Amino acid sequence: MVRIPSDLLPPPADRSGEPLYTLPGGLLLAGWAIAVLLGVGGWFVAGQVRPLEPETLRWGAIGGAVASAVGGLGLLILVPWKPRRSGDLAPLWMASTVARILAIPAVGFLLYFAARPPERPLVIGLAGATLVLLAIEVPIIAKAMLGQLAEEEAAASKATIEPVSDETAESGDGPARN
Repeated sequence: MVRIPSDLLPPPADRSGEPLYTLPGGLLLAGWAIAVLLGVGGWFVAGQVRPLEPETLRWGAIGGAVASAVGGLGLLILVPWKPRRSGDLAPLWMASTVARILAIPAVGFLLYFAARPPERPLVIGLAGATLVLLAIEVPIIAKAMLGQLAEEEAAASKATIEPVSDETAESGDGPARN
């Protein structure tokens, strides 16, 4: 293994000025619970609307439960209540989302070959619950991030605005006041 001497590496960037952001953990938990209700419970509602075989209902709900469990663990890995630097939060969330999107079918694949269920309800349950979770999670995270950015920009703009004195306005050197 090749070792590079530390004096040849660039010094780490000073990130102390980077703002810290958190994600709304309680709101994400509520969104996850709604996604579980829709991803799992939706199968039983669909069974009331249209007659479905018990095996179809069972494996569709299992697919929804598997996707919801893996999706929930992916959200939990983010530790949304922990403040993170602005440059770290978005890539961490994207990595978590990609990992969940890859892990959910992998777990479904293992479940399929272990139990040999009917494939259509399992796949629809996995995909449906994943899409429902993402459809709920993305707006929550986007709104939280945009809100924190807006607060930060408002605070920064208030700090940079300097009041104009009456003398400067009268002399014509600065902007005129009405």
